[in-house]
Amino acid sequence: MAFSFILNANVADAATVKKTFSGISGKKSVVHKVARKDVNATRLEEVTVTARRRSERIERTPISMTTVTGTQFTERGITSLAKIQDMAPNISFGNVASNSGVANAAAVFIRGIGQTDFSFGVDPGVGMYVDGVYVGSPVGAVLNMVDIANVSVLRGPQGTLFGRNTIGGAVSVSSLTPNSQLSAKADVKYGTADRINGRVFFNVPLSKTLFANFSAGSFMQDGYVHAPNQKNQRELGNQDTQVYKGALRWHPIDKLNVTLRGDWTRDRSNGAPYVTTGVNPNATGSMIALNNAMHGGTLLNCPGAGCYNSSYFSKNTNYGSQPDYSNLTSWSTSGTVDYELSQYFDLKSITAYRKTVGAFAQDRDSSPIGINYVTDHYLEKQFSEEFQVNGHALSNRLHYSAGVYYFSQSGADVNPTEFYVESLQSGGYFKDKNYAAYAQETYNITKKLTFTAGVRYTEDNKTFTPDQYITKVIGAPIVSTPVGTRIVPYQSYHNNNARWTPMVNLSYQFTPELMGYTTFSQGFKGGGFTQRLTNITNAPPSFRPESVNTFEGGLKFYGLNHRLRISAAGFFTFYDDVQLLVSDATHIGPYYTNAGKAHISGFELEGQYALGDGWTVSGSVGETDAHYTSLTASVQGLGLNSMFVLVSKWTANAGVSKRIDLGQYGSLTPRVDATYRSRYNANLNAIMYNALIQPKYITVNMSARWVSANQKYNAMVGLDNASNEKFMAWGSYSGSFGNYQKSFDRGRQWYIQGGVAF
Repeated sequence: MAFSFILNANVADAATVKKTFSGISGKKSVVHKVARKDVNATRLEEVTVTARRRSERIERTPISMTTVTGTQFTERGITSLAKIQDMAPNISFGNVASNSGVANAAAVFIRGIGQTDFSFGVDPGVGMYVDGVYVGSPVGAVLNMVDIANVSVLRGPQGTLFGRNTIGGAVSVSSLTPNSQLSAKADVKYGTADRINGRVFFNVPLSKTLFANFSAGSFMQDGYVHAPNQKNQRELGNQDTQVYKGALRWHPIDKLNVTLRGDWTRDRSNGAPYVTTGVNPNATGSMIALNNAMHGGTLLNCPGAGCYNSSYFSKNTNYGSQPDYSNLTSWSTSGTVDYELSQYFDLKSITAYRKTVGAFAQDRDSSPIGINYVTDHYLEKQFSEEFQVNGHALSNRLHYSAGVYYFSQSGADVNPTEFYVESLQSGGYFKDKNYAAYAQETYNITKKLTFTAGVRYTEDNKTFTPDQYITKVIGAPIVSTPVGTRIVPYQSYHNNNARWTPMVNLSYQFTPELMGYTTFSQGFKGGGFTQRLTNITNAPPSFRPESVNTFEGGLKFYGLNHRLRISAAGFFTFYDDVQLLVSDATHIGPYYTNAGKAHISGFELEGQYALGDGWTVSGSVGETDAHYTSLTASVQGLGLNSMFVLVSKWTANAGVSKRIDLGQYGSLTPRVDATYRSRYNANLNAIMYNALIQPKYITVNMSARWVSANQKYNAMVGLDNASNEKFMAWGSYSGSFGNYQKSFDRGRQWYIQGGVAF
């Protein structure tokens, strides 16, 4: 279940609020406008969304979804997209360094389905979209809030309109669109560990038909995991990010809008914040045990020089001596052409290109001993083109959307890797192509009964060229493979799939305030390859696509004189050919496999309630009951009772705020928000270990925001994670090495912020 109360419902999904621009004759265009709140508001603001590619009131859209505006993020002092998990049910949005050193990689799960690794050999299970463009790689996808208009979380398979790799759902980010009003805003935040965030945004009408905006952001903060053996004794977990974005919108005639966007991001980090807290006492065949044996000790008893022992275990210090770092640079550009051929028929084209270059490394044993050191040289390029036809007919009783889609992704991830017993070059080169065509229609059978059906056909073709060979060995009798030996033949391998993904939906408007719906939908995530190979083989191991069949039912209510808006949804999912990233004793490195089948059930309940007199309450609770029903023999240590990775059965949040009118001095809004997560398996490599189970926890955020009477100036003070919970954000364990790797939250943070807007 999920229950969420959010005061002003300027919530919109891929959500856009429609408005007529001043100075433009009669043309309705997309603009994200947040009206000033009435301190004594006694009713909710109407919300219009475009989740189904047409304008609909959110309470009459038969989709389980949450949308948060950029203003609502600002009111909570949030500057990272990852915090959306604190504001929506049944979603986990983590920043993880899975078997690598990357410090900005999104691991998103919705209703128990997602992916923990950025490897190009596997696709994410939740699709990320920025301004209608699919982002093919999770690297760099933990976005910083610069010019965000809104963020929408769509739960459940979105395979008809959104395509493959949305079997868990989709996260859609919309940026502010240039408009005809001259405006600007800026803010600066200072806080814990010399946190300095600065943001600036301008919107400029260049002529009666040409508008532009530009934004920039700098996000800096010191690290919090001590690394005394690193260069200059620097700390891991810092942030050093710069973001620049711009958009140009041309509106020469009422029926045509052309929007060009571009962005550039540079992210430099000392490395992901992680430590080693201990070893598995049963890992007697691990490389750590071998190292200790060669120094006259055992896995658990080795006090001499060169031994791996408790002197390297800590919750706040990493003793690794080889350099940790994470450097990323990415840029993208897109063009959207929207032409209203007639009042019944609209054509749209979205063309986009994106490139990311990265270099990152991690001393994964957190010691001066060379047990496990990994490096990545990363390059990813993507191009996409989508043509859409949207319209309505039969006196507005029929609404339809159809289109074709092309996606191409290529690049390299070359991984020089050092193990205690051998060193090798891993990784290689990849090239993916995806073709799709889709159609969806909604027909109003009666004024109350509506039927929707859609289908998408997808061809997904992956090519992997591994460039992997031995570069160094410890020697006989342990490992004596000749240097230069190929781990896998140097040639191209293919993994091609094609799928139909249908959806049907039936909704009924019981009363003007209450709507009910039921949905059946299918989705799939493409197959792929294990990228990181260590065992010599004739071909890289491949795995099949995973798929889901989901049944969902829901209710949406908007009433009590427009003071209460509630939406509820329950779901049951049949999950087949589950793809898992696993690291067990049979392989030195992690590998992918189709682990078996699973069932996932649960529900969400969301709403908004305006109490009046400036008071608001907020809250959410969600349930995801995920369990395996059958398993293959391909994974050691996985059982039917094993917990899904990073998935809590229960998530919840609760909050209260009070807007206080100060007359000529403006207004002051203090607020308190709390978030709850039940326990979860933090091991990114799937297998459950007691040491990597994060217990349930509650975090509390407190803030107070002042806004001047003319809305031009604002100031804010806040305390995040006031309870100072040092919960485990992620963990990692491999039986080949034997140590538990963990990354903890920074803990309590304070900040002050000031801003101006004109």
